[in-house]
Amino acid sequence: MIYLQFAIPIKFATFAAKKFSMAFLGLFGKKRDRLVPLSELGLTCDMHSHLIPNVDDGSKSIEDSITLIKGLHQMGYKKLILTPHFMTGFYNNTADGVREKLETLKTELARQSVDVDLNVAAEYYIDYDFMHDLSRKPMLTIHDKMLLFECSFTNQHRNFDETVFEMQINGYKPVLAHPERYLYWHNCHSLMQEFHDRGILFQINILSIIGGYSPSVRKMATWLIENDMCDFLGTDLHNASHLAAIKNTMIPERLLNKLKNSNLLNNSL
Repeated sequence: MIYLQFAIPIKFATFAAKKFSMAFLGLFGKKRDRLVPLSELGLTCDMHSHLIPNVDDGSKSIEDSITLIKGLHQMGYKKLILTPHFMTGFYNNTADGVREKLETLKTELARQSVDVDLNVAAEYYIDYDFMHDLSRKPMLTIHDKMLLFECSFTNQHRNFDETVFEMQINGYKPVLAHPERYLYWHNCHSLMQEFHDRGILFQINILSIIGGYSPSVRKMATWLIENDMCDFLGTDLHNASHLAAIKNTMIPERLLNKLKNSNLLNNSL
């Protein structure tokens, strides 16, 4: 199966962050839909990013990592759980390898007096090796055996249900990365509700809320939030263009209030 990572083009990401408010108000034009900064949510922990240098399609150097981490710290994030891709044939990472790079990163942050708590987990792609490893080796988890995983963007995994079951019987709590980005589930609201009811936690990307991937992804992200199925908000930060867009994120006030009144788990990690 071919894996496709649809990165946000630099110009489109910044355009989405700056222009979304005008488009949204033009469509709805109602006071109740006024836009407010996402920063009002008060997130202090991010649990999905690609800031370990030179291990995947994220940060390309320790200098880039430091710059991006400083940017998140300036936004109010005090704890970052870094989640490099683990995917056979593309990103053949190991737990020891990413932990070693994490320690190097921590040392440099301490030297520069950047007071941020760094941890490492993984974003696992569900494939044969992932299934093989579930019962044979400890997995890199976010917290309390929360296991972040992703699927193909193009085709639904034919053994998705079995994979989730295997995670659960091995004591893990499955956390599905960016469920709003899987186009084949956009017209399957009842199925998404079923997944969530079965104990799959959902992590929504911040950029999805502002249309950073596509209007249909934004629509799905909004639906999940409105229906109390957003357990985590993640930056899924890869690069400077993502950071710029996230810094400028404005969302409808009704969504912000919904998130404030939900069981958002970021700050409990």
